[in-house]
Amino acid sequence: MKIPTRRWLAVSTAALLSGGLLTACGDGGATDEPIARNTRAAAGIGQDEVAEATAEGKVVVYGNPPEDMWKRLIPTFEKAYPGIRIETVDLGGSELVQRVLSEAKTGAASADLVIDSNSKTFLDLADVIAARTSPFTAELPEFTQPESGVYAFAADPGILVYNKAVLDEGQYPASMADLAAIGDAHPGKLTTYDLSNDNGYSQMWTLADAIGDAAWDVYADLVPETTYESAGGTMLQKVAQGEYVGGYFQSGLARGLLAPMGYDKLVGWSYASDGTPVQPRYVAPLSDAGHPNAAALLQDYLLSAEGQTVVCASGLTAVREDVVGTCGDFALKHIQDELGEENVHLVPFGRQVFDDKPDFEARVDALDKG
Repeated sequence: MKIPTRRWLAVSTAALLSGGLLTACGDGGATDEPIARNTRAAAGIGQDEVAEATAEGKVVVYGNPPEDMWKRLIPTFEKAYPGIRIETVDLGGSELVQRVLSEAKTGAASADLVIDSNSKTFLDLADVIAARTSPFTAELPEFTQPESGVYAFAADPGILVYNKAVLDEGQYPASMADLAAIGDAHPGKLTTYDLSNDNGYSQMWTLADAIGDAAWDVYADLVPETTYESAGGTMLQKVAQGEYVGGYFQSGLARGLLAPMGYDKLVGWSYASDGTPVQPRYVAPLSDAGHPNAAALLQDYLLSAEGQTVVCASGLTAVREDVVGTCGDFALKHIQDELGEENVHLVPFGRQVFDDKPDFEARVDALDKG
């Protein structure tokens, strides 16, 4: 169950995304209305900040958000702030950390800003992250600010997916318990991320941490019927083809991919009413950035109301509460309102998730063997 890197998201979405706009969704289905991006410069960012960033001319970003984020963000940002280019390097997890620390040690040119959904990345880079406070801090949920300079600009749910051709409509799962029942009726036909994938593991850990024995009771039914995969795209394709009947802890990006891929007639999705984990995605500037003002501007833009509409239009889940009307299912507040906040569980920022991994994996392996 070993996978060499965390590039699951970049790889799968690069292979799956078409050029079409995402649509605003509700109750697991899409409408015909595309999510409307606000293409204006962000209100709340001072002209002095913009002028200083423009004088630097560019911002270099290391990270592995989905390809569609760059397709939406780069032209929108560069139109709003002419004279500032965004340059990207596709890196994540330990690979990103090693490169940044190596460049810091040698004095080589490096990133201005880093993006990752793994909190361990930012803990490992703590000595080289620039402490700063965004002008939008007071407008953001508290969880988005775990450390000075580090902000969550997106928070993506783990969802359930299922084959609509195999299951009758009355069998579509609305909870982890429902999916466990499907696994019992279709032995070996469930899928999720391999535990060596940080995203899949952290979701599974978070649900167990949040609801305790209730999660382990469900895992006892799910795990023996589960085949592990390393990439979200692979799982989605195999669910569409009927190799798997359902999957859990799938990336929330799948909500916007099904229709462009032509899978929406075959594959449905839902949130788990008995516990939906949510993985924040963080952005932070580096202390030795060659373009510090441009880095600050891009971070602030991602946290602004205008930038958040670009975030949700790219398939990520916006964290600001004032964009729910635009983003629909692609806004965290919408999900919390639908399920109840007590059933939405944020993957925590900290080392405990990863420190617990050996014992957690052993307990999951015991369920599989049992």
